[in-house]
Amino acid sequence: VGRTISTVLTVALLLGVAPASTSKAEFFVTSVIREVTLKQSDTQYKDYYINAGTNNGLRKGVFVDATRKIGVYDNINSKLIGDTPVKIARMKVIHIDKGFSIARLVKFYEKETTPLANFDGVMIGDLIQVSEGQ
Repeated sequence: VGRTISTVLTVALLLGVAPASTSKAEFFVTSVIREVTLKQSDTQYKDYYINAGTNNGLRKGVFVDATRKIGVYDNINSKLIGDTPVKIARMKVIHIDKGFSIARLVKFYEKETTPLANFDGVMIGDLIQVSEGQ
């Protein structure tokens, strides 16, 4: 049995298929809910729903970064070079459940120090990473 499992793993790795237990799950913004305010002077809150919760190690009060993968294109040779991650915003988890969490915006990262990300705001599909230094 041990030899069979080893053979299956070797074949899977040769074919470029990683076993599910070794792959790192990516978490992202799945929904954005915006509060409707009656006056322009009222603060408008936005809740960002994330597909990670206590089952994934998140907890209330944790800061997370919304990051977007931006394609880097070589216009001279007309080909995609790769993707670069761009930090969009820092958010704080305000509600936590087993399989999801809700975060609110703390700050946007400065445009002077980050590449342009095509859209000035957190979007559905932006990747979520726990902020460094917690």
